[in-house]
Amino acid sequence: MIETYYGRGYAWITAECGEPKPGRRISDATLRARRYIGLTNRSLPNRSLRLLLAAAMAALLLALGVAGATLGQADRTHLVVLATSDLHGHIYPIDYFTNKADEGGLAQIYTYVKQTRSDNTNVLLVDNGDVLEGGNSVLPYHYMFDSSAPNPMIKVMNLMGYDSMTLGNHEFNYGLKTLGKAMSEAKFPVVSANIVRENGESFIQPYTIKDFGEFKVGVLGITTPKVPTWEKPENIEGLVFMNPLETALKYIPQMRAQGADVVIIVGHTGWERKPKDSGKLEAWGNPANWVDTGQAEENWALRLANNAPGLDAIVAGHDHLAVPMVAKMSDIVTTDVIITQPGQWGDYVSRIDIALERGADGRWRASERSSTVVPMAGVQPAPEVLDAAKYYHDQTIDFFKSPVAQATGDMTGGPTARFYDNALVEMINEAQLWATGADLSIAALFTDTSKIDKGPMTMQDVYGLYVYPNTLYTIKINGQQLREAIEASANYFKTYTGQTDLADLINTSMRGYNYDIYQGVEYTIDISKPIGQRVAELKFKGEDVRPDQEFIVALNNYRAGGGGGYTMFRNAQLLSESTTEVREIMVDYLRAVGQFGPESVDNNWRLLPAAVDEMARKR
Repeated sequence: MIETYYGRGYAWITAECGEPKPGRRISDATLRARRYIGLTNRSLPNRSLRLLLAAAMAALLLALGVAGATLGQADRTHLVVLATSDLHGHIYPIDYFTNKADEGGLAQIYTYVKQTRSDNTNVLLVDNGDVLEGGNSVLPYHYMFDSSAPNPMIKVMNLMGYDSMTLGNHEFNYGLKTLGKAMSEAKFPVVSANIVRENGESFIQPYTIKDFGEFKVGVLGITTPKVPTWEKPENIEGLVFMNPLETALKYIPQMRAQGADVVIIVGHTGWERKPKDSGKLEAWGNPANWVDTGQAEENWALRLANNAPGLDAIVAGHDHLAVPMVAKMSDIVTTDVIITQPGQWGDYVSRIDIALERGADGRWRASERSSTVVPMAGVQPAPEVLDAAKYYHDQTIDFFKSPVAQATGDMTGGPTARFYDNALVEMINEAQLWATGADLSIAALFTDTSKIDKGPMTMQDVYGLYVYPNTLYTIKINGQQLREAIEASANYFKTYTGQTDLADLINTSMRGYNYDIYQGVEYTIDISKPIGQRVAELKFKGEDVRPDQEFIVALNNYRAGGGGGYTMFRNAQLLSESTTEVREIMVDYLRAVGQFGPESVDNNWRLLPAAVDEMARKR
């Protein structure tokens, strides 16, 4: 029997429930008011853009050995693939959290796409997923208050003439009904080969083949198989995420048999290994200093490149990296397959150039391959896209400016704020405790840029702090699991050996949003100790925590499912789950208390040695 109870005005579903009932509260209709706000034009003149694009095109053609005269020959032709990934709702070149002009998004991308199409006969435009979710975008307002309207991302992608889109993990965040509506509006194939129904049938189209007249190009969609670890079960009910390599080995021969002369995997999956300096574009062409990411279950790009015969190129994604080209190099890539990745939020477009030659059997084959990433900084936004998305943009501007509460002082975030108790995480934890009545709360700083200044606090501030559409769970754990979880969080820090720069103490292989801060217990972490032995003190209400002591814990759905490596939570007893997003709960909490600030910090935890804490607080 489905059992629902209400606390703090939210609908909560108990662990015995089936699918959750809607429990989201709709804000005042005045949020629908719209007004125009102009964007600062910091773009390059069109002539300069055309010269830059022409120069880039010439360099790529020279690298491929394709001269202008040879393109017209009967036995030789040229394909350009343009790819986007991890757009996360970005259309306008604006940061909605600051209301300032920014770079990236579909409006700038379309200008580049149009230019490329005017310069080339055969252009394929593909997207690699994580399109339909994004906090700093037009999507939150759309899903909460205007979901019957066409999905803004799909509307713009239709206008741009996309040839395909692969499903990413975040496509499932709002459930299968919302995803189904968006896919039904798409005028292009939405693909993923390794997502099947429980009976083994494909969930959606596994691949698409585009006929360019002379030759055909196949696009195989792959989605990271880790989705069930992160996603709420009801959002992926009845779906199974299969092994990507086994899937590729099944479908690539089928695509070739159906006439695909070129086969590309557009896979929402990233890197099992990567350069230590993966944020630098030039690092990807050097085989030195590559390290294991420890994410082989999640990321498959290299194994696909090295073990899938009949494959020409891969567009990777998911981990938000910009990768110009990884080709045959040492033991990293051992085949002729090239891999590229277009960053995040539309800041880059991956461009693949493939020279094709027709053999004696009449079939076209890739003779040369090259790729790069093209930055969108400075590109003038396409007016067609701005016009198409203006309705959504105007609503979003007013939504994010809505008042929430008063900040009594400056609250800063970033990596430094992970070294000591701070008001931003305190705000999240206090809201979660307020909504649930749990014993403990767990939260993280998701970004390195969040901050809230003294003065009026708005929706902009809350969404800038809590950028993901997580919902709130309560689970039951014991003291041993709690200690293990804090030890897992402590992996964020390298072992202290006297370092004098905080940056040298951060374990860059662990993402900041996987470092949790705990409220409701008192604890110390000694980072001079070995990993796994760092929790020096752990108390609840002044008493040492016993291994068998039970606690009710409030945390988001991602962490409750074991996301981020917190496997100790994966099999914990689920007590309740909210149908309301955490950031909406934060808004209601802040409106209830009226103000929040640095004075709310209770310093219930600290790092040892004391020199580390002192160094962090001086920053």
